[in-house]
Amino acid sequence: MDWTEVRHRTVALFAQRGTGINGRSGLPDVLTEAQVRQAEEQFGVTFPDDYRQYLLHVSAGGKVRTLRFDGSRWDWDGAAPWENGKLHVPFPDHDTALAASDYLCDREPNREDFASEAAYQADYDAWDEAVGAAEDARTTGAVFLLEHGCGFSTLLVVTGPMRGRMWWDGRAACDRLSPLLNDDHEAATFEEWYLDWLAHEESRTTSDSSRDPARTPICDRWVGRKSPIQRA
Repeated sequence: MDWTEVRHRTVALFAQRGTGINGRSGLPDVLTEAQVRQAEEQFGVTFPDDYRQYLLHVSAGGKVRTLRFDGSRWDWDGAAPWENGKLHVPFPDHDTALAASDYLCDREPNREDFASEAAYQADYDAWDEAVGAAEDARTTGAVFLLEHGCGFSTLLVVTGPMRGRMWWDGRAACDRLSPLLNDDHEAATFEEWYLDWLAHEESRTTSDSSRDPARTPICDRWVGRKSPIQRA
């Protein structure tokens, strides 16, 4: 992959739109190899190679959250304090992690089972903390790479068997996380996801008649939306 060419295409898209992408006014600079390694060392991971190449040759942000150093540590713009603290912990099997979370949710304490309000509150607080930890455990090893609002996010897995693959966090609507699928019905890589998005956006700014308006971009292929793959 010629990532320098990808940068030229991305810069051209930003320029054509005038105000940038997703409301951003410009394309952030690339990072150096030393900067990328410093971020990786902080998080205890090695970024998937295609995302590393994006950071080194295209941008530290752009379509995705910007990875930057604030003077004391590296993090992605807008990231909550809890989001990226466990990138070194492998991304879990989705069904197993969901079952563990559901198991705890189903065991919410009932006030009627306690002799006092204080005893109930103490047990409820412990239960609530455990449920929150179980939910956080569902996204360990994954970067919240793009925030869509209303609780929806696009994830890049950086640790574990699904390393390098893109996932959709749809818990706000269906309580599930879903892989974003490529044309081979497999979880898409960052490179596949980004290039597919870039080509789709480029086609919207031109009179390119080769674009298939019925084709669903990879970034929209998640549970709950109809796509060519889901209809197959």
